[in-house]
Order: sequence, then structure tokens, then C-alpha cells
Amino acid sequence: MSLEILAKISYIGIYIFAFLCGAVIGSFLNVCILRLPLGESLVKKNSHCMTCGAEIKRYDLIPIVSWIILRGKCRNCGAKISPRYMIVESLTAVLFTLTFIKYDISDYGFVFPMLLCFFLAAVIVVAFEDLDTKTMSISVLLWAGAFAVLELLNAEFLVNTAYIRSMTGVTFTDNIIGLFAVSVPLLLIGFVITPLVYVYFLSEDHKERRKLQRRLRAELAPFDESRVTAALKEVNERIEARGAIYGFGMGDVVLMGAAGLMLGYKAALTAAFIGIVLGAVYGIFLKVKTKDDDGNSESNVFAFGPFLCIGIAAAVFIGNSLWDAYFSLLR
Repeated sequence: MSLEILAKISYIGIYIFAFLCGAVIGSFLNVCILRLPLGESLVKKNSHCMTCGAEIKRYDLIPIVSWIILRGKCRNCGAKISPRYMIVESLTAVLFTLTFIKYDISDYGFVFPMLLCFFLAAVIVVAFEDLDTKTMSISVLLWAGAFAVLELLNAEFLVNTAYIRSMTGVTFTDNIIGLFAVSVPLLLIGFVITPLVYVYFLSEDHKERRKLQRRLRAELAPFDESRVTAALKEVNERIEARGAIYGFGMGDVVLMGAAGLMLGYKAALTAAFIGIVLGAVYGIFLKVKTKDDDGNSESNVFAFGPFLCIGIAAAVFIGNSLWDAYFSLLR
């Protein structure tokens, strides 16, 4: 058997191993997605049916395969099991495999694609968490950041820095700039610009409050003053009930900071672009879908994190290529 055939067999073995590891880790990610928002332990409680509460046997916990064999039903009570469990396991397995295909260990070593896989696992968890609860677990975001730091250390101190940097096209400076390239604009847009635009241009309640406050500053008869004061109190209660309006959550900011540190600023900006475009398309679709009979679109709030996560996953494989291709057209 030639060395070329042996090399191909070894690579196939690596890809199969990556797929199997991804499927197993994906099963654990399902536990994280379900339990972290509830504050439950990830290890103390055995997997069980969400309908009848029966503990799931070990032979029914084989990733992907068990769901197919059971046809998406509980063996004990026959209740339907969400296909999302299999989807998360399959998605993780496929992403792990594609990562090792994209970042060949003969060129990048083993540590770089492995850390990318762990980073993608954290991204999958926060994506589905945000989809379910519109929140992201800070612990998972910190793990994503930790994997990014480990990769930075790996590229700088544990391998031939010049070689791996030339392979990825990402310098140490790119990683540091990436930490702030998207996260800081999201922070400003989400927590400064959006609240100001909402308060001063969009909110009818805030406009009404300013109008009433101007009237109170004028000289009013006692009866008019009491009437305006009562109206102002009612408006303030509505504003307090609605709460503050932000464009992005802090989870989005931390997520993109970790992504930029991991992938560099070019890939982070690519991820943000993909996420914003997808989020805008979905937002338009949601408004059209929920139009009331009067033709006025209802106000809808949806999780933006999953779209950023899709952009990050795409950027892992696109890298700097989309950025470089775009700017090459401008020359």
C-alpha cells in the first residue's frame, strides 16, 4: 500500500473521529441549552423524558442514531421528542468535521482546529439559548473568550508563529483589533444610539412626556396643573412598564468580542455583516407576517444572537477571503 493511500485513509479516519466527537459533544450541548437558562446542574441530573419524567436509558442516548431508531418518540410513554436534539448533534458533528477538513492538521497542527471546534460549540449553545430565552449564559460566553485566548497563546508561543500566521492570514494585531472591531460599535449602537433615537424620535410616550413637562413649566391654573400632573404620571407609568429599549444585548457584544479575538477583525466584520443582513431580512419578514388588519406593523422583538452566530460559523470557514475579495474589486 502506497504512502499516498495510507495518508488518505488516515485523513478519513480523522474526519470520522471528528464527526463522532462532534456528535457526542453535541449531545452535551443539548443539555447545556436546556439546563443553563434554568440554573440546573449539567452533571447531577440524569437525562429524562420531558413528558413522563422517565430516565432515559444509556442505549437510548446514542447521538443522532437513538432519535432515528426511536422515530423521535419516548420509549416509555411515546411522547414526541423534539427533532432539535438530533439537529444540534448533527450540526455540531458536521461543523467539527468541516473544521478539520478546512484546517488540515498537516498545515495547521491539531490544536488550532480543535480550539476552533470548541469555540463553535460555545457559539452553538448561545445561539439556541438566545433563540429560546433571548438571553445568553455568561459562563458560555466566557468559555468562548477563553478558547479565543488559548488560540492566541497557541499561535504566538506554542507553534511556529510565522508559519501558522501565514497560513491563516491573521496577525496578532488583527486578533487584538478584532476584539474591539465589532463589539465596540455594537456596544455604542445598542446602549447609546438606539436608546437616544427611541427616546427622542420614535417613542410617542416620551414625546408626550416632554410636551406635558413643557406645559408644567408654563404658568397654569391650579385645575390645569393638577390635570397635566395626572396625565404626566400616567405617561411615566407606561414608560416604566415598557422599560429601557436597547438595540443589542450585552451578550451580543461579548460574543462578537470573543469572535474577533479568535478570528481577527476581517472575519469578525464579515460575521457581523452576514448576521446583520440575515437579521434584517428576518425582521422585515416578521413585520410583514404580523401586520394587523389596519395595515400597521406590530412591534416585534426577536433574538439577534442566532444570526450573529450564523455569521461567525460562516466566517470560520470564509476567513479573510470575502473581505479581501471585496477590497480587491475596489482597486
